[in-house]
Amino acid sequence: MEKRFQLLLNLILSIAIFAAIFYLVGFDKIATALLSIRLEFFVLALVVYFCLNIMMAYRVKIVLASIGDSLPTLDILKSSLAGMLASDFTPARVGYFFTAFSLSARHKIPFEKTLLSIFGPQLFDFMIKVISAAILFYLIISIAGGGNLMVNAAVLAVFACGIISAALLVFYPPLLKLLAPLESLPLIPFVFNFVRRMHLHSHKVLAIKWKIAAVTLVCWSMKGVEWFLLSKAIGLQLSGNLINDLLFMMVFQGALTIIQFLPIPTLAGAGASEAGFAAALLPFGVPLETAVSFGFLTRMVMIVVDSLSLPILLDYLHNHSLESSLDKIFKLE
Repeated sequence: MEKRFQLLLNLILSIAIFAAIFYLVGFDKIATALLSIRLEFFVLALVVYFCLNIMMAYRVKIVLASIGDSLPTLDILKSSLAGMLASDFTPARVGYFFTAFSLSARHKIPFEKTLLSIFGPQLFDFMIKVISAAILFYLIISIAGGGNLMVNAAVLAVFACGIISAALLVFYPPLLKLLAPLESLPLIPFVFNFVRRMHLHSHKVLAIKWKIAAVTLVCWSMKGVEWFLLSKAIGLQLSGNLINDLLFMMVFQGALTIIQFLPIPTLAGAGASEAGFAAALLPFGVPLETAVSFGFLTRMVMIVVDSLSLPILLDYLHNHSLESSLDKIFKLE
């Protein structure tokens, strides 16, 4: 019951944040923006997101094959989509690790191996998100600081240090021991435990690092294309240059998706993520209702496509109780 109660609290907080957003921005403005989207771009975004999931499944296939367990990409895709669907409704998107439970149950593969196939590539995802966040923040500060060379140089130096620190945190395990005193701070234990999980299997993944890196870059690019199409669907105007807007969305999605993975008490960052969209796009002159609606669209695309895997998720829950499943996902055991 504890996990169900926790999810209920997360749901209540997400609804409260959404209510605040609707009140501050205007429900009528958000509804008008969503009802006037260009469906052709939305449908294309759905297709791109589905293709992105195929690439993510292929990435899992590469890792599993490297440790002696080869599965068809389609079989992995079914479990991967089910994991994505679970992640759409769990805090910090931990539900994605249902992918590992599903693959283990459906194909009789040891759980340690299926978990490796999920955690291993996170080394590369983590670095892309950190770099994207640094670039986006630099762009925002550059706008706020105008042409102030000293401000821009200082911000660039700070984020260069941040990227180097993140790289050391991921690829140099002894650094965690040096930073152990920080674990008394909020959120830090969650981050450190996640990084430790990556360290456990990093040596195996690094043996196929170039394949994983290549597929990860393709996934990152496809996610950028998906968000670019959604920005066109909602009528979001940035530079007016298609190439520049596409490149911006590649950086923007890498940075903003971090919010959904933070251990904040909401369902997959629901509400907090949309507020982040509004705050991040405001310096670029994007109206609040457009930014929030854009955030809703990115969430909607995932739920629509991920719902294709609902039978897989329900079949698993038919043989395993919801309480025990939630407990396993949160503890990764």
